[in-house]
Amino acid sequence: MTQPTTDPLRNLADRAERGPLTGAEAARLRDGIDRLQTRAVKAERAVLLLADSHRHAERAEAALEAFRDRVQAITDEARGGIREQLGYALAALDAHTNPKDQT
Repeated sequence: MTQPTTDPLRNLADRAERGPLTGAEAARLRDGIDRLQTRAVKAERAVLLLADSHRHAERAEAALEAFRDRVQAITDEARGGIREQLGYALAALDAHTNPKDQT
């Protein structure tokens, strides 16, 4: 059976109103309902995974922002060579995490 849509299932329901379904028709109806249910479960699972991925991405972004802030604070407090090195580290981190900023 091809991937069911509501139309063939409605046709079978209409057919049932005119009289009893044959065994094959009833089997097609049950199979179509099962396949639609499977698609609904898969779609729900995909939405939950997407939401979970989004939460992980937000946490990672917050951690990265905190790291950048800390590196910037150390850079602002440091003197001489260490300040320059930390500045390079911050620039490298930004270039790695924001490829669109690379030239």
